[in-house]
Amino acid sequence: MRHPPSLRLIRRLAAFAALMVAIVVAYLSLMPVDEGPAPVFTDKVNHFLAYAGLAAPLTLALHPKRWLSAVIVATVYGIGLEFAQAMGDAGREGSVLDALANFLGALAGAALIRFSAGVRS
Repeated sequence: MRHPPSLRLIRRLAAFAALMVAIVVAYLSLMPVDEGPAPVFTDKVNHFLAYAGLAAPLTLALHPKRWLSAVIVATVYGIGLEFAQAMGDAGREGSVLDALANFLGALAGAALIRFSAGVRS
């Protein structure tokens, strides 16, 4: 009989997934505007979904009890990318509203994992 994967393996895979999402988010955030894919949703919804997708595996990697740490890490990452957009020459602008959408998405993704994991405080 096979045993379920260990928690350590799950956390490592989640960390790898978070890293891959972070790389994709950075690439899409910093590429020139005219080279990017056509938006599927509005800009703010895209930001929300991207950072929910980043924070969810990050929360698993850190541990569901540390969900606020995952929110902070994802939010700081998003703010850093907003600054990079403002300073770059790819035709992008940094935006406080984008950073807010990033934070709300990170909060939603981390909270989803935290509260679905059934971890007590």
